[in-house]
Amino acid sequence: MISSEIERLLKQPEGQFLERKSCYEYKKGNWKLRKAKDVAKDIAETLCAFANSDGGTLLLGVDDDGNISGANFPDDKLKVIRDSPKRLIKSLIKSSLLPEIEEVFLQKKRILIFSVQWKPDVYHLTDGRYLLRIGESNTPFPADQIELLKSGKRKAVFESRFEPTATWNDLSLDLIRRFRERIKTKKSPEEILSEYRLIEYDNGNPRFKLAALLLFGKDPLKWHPRCGIDFVKYEGTERRVGKELNIIKRARIESPLYKLIAEANNTISPHIKERQYLHDLFFVEKFEYPVFAWQEAIVNAVAHRDYSIAGLSIEVWMFDDRIEIRSPGLPPDPVNLEKILKRERIHASRNPLIVRILTDLGYMRETG
Repeated sequence: MISSEIERLLKQPEGQFLERKSCYEYKKGNWKLRKAKDVAKDIAETLCAFANSDGGTLLLGVDDDGNISGANFPDDKLKVIRDSPKRLIKSLIKSSLLPEIEEVFLQKKRILIFSVQWKPDVYHLTDGRYLLRIGESNTPFPADQIELLKSGKRKAVFESRFEPTATWNDLSLDLIRRFRERIKTKKSPEEILSEYRLIEYDNGNPRFKLAALLLFGKDPLKWHPRCGIDFVKYEGTERRVGKELNIIKRARIESPLYKLIAEANNTISPHIKERQYLHDLFFVEKFEYPVFAWQEAIVNAVAHRDYSIAGLSIEVWMFDDRIEIRSPGLPPDPVNLEKILKRERIHASRNPLIVRILTDLGYMRETG
């Protein structure tokens, strides 16, 4: 990992994809090195939660505020820490979780970087606990709902399928460079796609995943005929057809997902009415719908729609009294209507590769 990428992670707030762990604790007025076995347990918990969610990166030897305190353990204790995922995390398919582990020195202090990608397996700790990453928390997941989690993971492979005819000419390098500027890295477009697992190689030949072509493709419709957003504004409070057709405005928004959300916001915003009301002798303007509410609904529709459904677009219907945002497919397991109505915090991504990009773009807040 290059130094600029590490610097970015040091400044980035902890969340769905990032955790920092200090090797020190404050006891009796002094900072003391923690026991290696306790640090190993913390690492296993976080990596297990990452693997069951969308993947993530753990920086060991870095305090919560980004201060570098180091992982100053002797070699035998470092081995205990490095081996913790293999010893303390299990799955029904594979015996253990094997993350990428990198050792770097900053300010003459050792840092260990653990990285795990989204996995199709479901993992648990050797003490029997299942954990899910929700925001910046490693949240226990009920054992009786593990089948739902497995089901959701089985369905999350569509965006990862390889498009055998795709080449570099099908991608917009300009969009990838713009993304590079947003995340403040100096990596090449090829390195960025590799880091985000959007490309793999077979005997040196690049193989592009569907997610890469939807996010950065020159013509995403070539790979998915209805990956855009249909906006329809109706007169009145219901849809009518035939002679009573009541469509006032219709727009089909078709762009790479990198640009789709911003273009949808620009298309829909002029149709959101502003209201004026008198407050303390001053007129105050207020939008008919809170901006964050309808925009976040569109973000979630793009991020979590079922892209295996090729015949439907995301649809935004605007009536005189409401906006309806329709995303193809049911909620991804283990999310369901009952949990939503109870306002339970739950995290599930049908499209973890797309979610990771949208999160780093700042569209998603990683809170579950």
